[in-house]
Amino acid sequence: MFALRDIHQIEMTSHCNLRCKYCPSPHLGREKLHMSEATFLRSLQWAKYFKTRGTQGEINLAGIGESTMHPEFVRFLHLARETLGFEQRLLFATNGLLMDDAMARAIAPAKPDVWVSLHRPERAGPAVEALKRVGLLVGISGDPSLSAINWAGQVDWFVSSPSRECQWVKGGWAFVLADGRVSRCCLDATGEGVFAHVNDDLSQHETSPWVLCHTCDQDVGVPINVPRKDNVIPLKLMKRTVAA
Repeated sequence: MFALRDIHQIEMTSHCNLRCKYCPSPHLGREKLHMSEATFLRSLQWAKYFKTRGTQGEINLAGIGESTMHPEFVRFLHLARETLGFEQRLLFATNGLLMDDAMARAIAPAKPDVWVSLHRPERAGPAVEALKRVGLLVGISGDPSLSAINWAGQVDWFVSSPSRECQWVKGGWAFVLADGRVSRCCLDATGEGVFAHVNDDLSQHETSPWVLCHTCDQDVGVPINVPRKDNVIPLKLMKRTVAA
C-alpha cells in the first residue's frame, strides 16, 4: 500500500467524439458523463492540498474522454489555473476536432501545455497550427502507431511501447473519474480500480496494485497481490459478444 500523494489526472468528461478501435472509449464500461463543477472544484482542492504538502506534480486535465467536449471546458481550465497558480504545470491532450483559433485564444491566458494526438490528421493539423499561434503546443502524439498499448489487455490492439516503470502505484498517483470516483490508474475503463471518492478524506487513503497491473505493459515494481483474471475478454471484444 502507498499513501496517496498526487491528483495526477482529472477526467473532465468521459464522452468522446471519436470511436477509435485502439481505445476503450467507444465501449466504455462505465457511465459517460461530464464532470460537475462541484466535483471538479473538489478535485482541484485535493490537488492544492497535495501541492501544499510538496507531493503534487503536474496535473493532466484529460482522461479517457475528450476534454474539449465538456460544455464548460474553457471556464474549468481557468478555474484550475486560478486554484493552483501559475507555478503548477497544467496539461491536457486533445484529438483536435474542436480546437480552433477561438478556443486556443480563450485558453491561452491559463497557459496550459497542450498535446495534440494524431487520431485524425486532417483535423489535428489545423488544431496544431491554432495552438502554435498562441504558443501552447508542446507536442504531437502518434502513440497508437509509434508507442502502442492495448490498455492493459482491455482492447484488441498491439503493444509496441517499451517496458517501463509504472509511476502510478508507487508514486501515489490518483486518477479522478468524471463521476468523482478516485481510481488507481488512468487506464481504468470500467471503474474497477476505484478506491475512494473526491468527497472522502483523501489524506487518509492509500493506493495499491490492482488487477490490470498483471496485464499492463508497465512494471509496478512491487508484488501484485491481486488475483489475475486470465479469462477476462478484452473490453472491446466483450461488448461485441454481448451485442451478438
